[in-house]
Amino acid sequence: MEAGAGVVAIGTGGKRYAQAFIADEAVPFPVLLDEDGSAAEIAGTAETTLFALAAPKQVAAGARAALRGNRQRNTGKRPLQLGATLVIGPGDELKYADFEEFAGDHADLDEIIGLLTE
Repeated sequence: MEAGAGVVAIGTGGKRYAQAFIADEAVPFPVLLDEDGSAAEIAGTAETTLFALAAPKQVAAGARAALRGNRQRNTGKRPLQLGATLVIGPGDELKYADFEEFAGDHADLDEIIGLLTE
């Protein structure tokens, strides 16, 4: 990773939830809060629907997560907000963008780590 580079997460939960998440998961980087959705709007992330939560791909993603020992915690004020993974290079260069199509549709971690260690 280049000097001055870093990883930052932006979450939808409140302060207490973020503090618990950081402690429980031993998150080694800053976690910012987007309680009002302004960052999600700027990034262009989508929201899911209650109907979509019952879709087969969503149920399968939930089952995979449960089998790995992950569980849903507090959902925050915007539980239908989907996420994104963005890697922004020097200046405003967007090096990578992956937008969730459904909850649990996460970016390829190996690909992201490869970009961060270039």
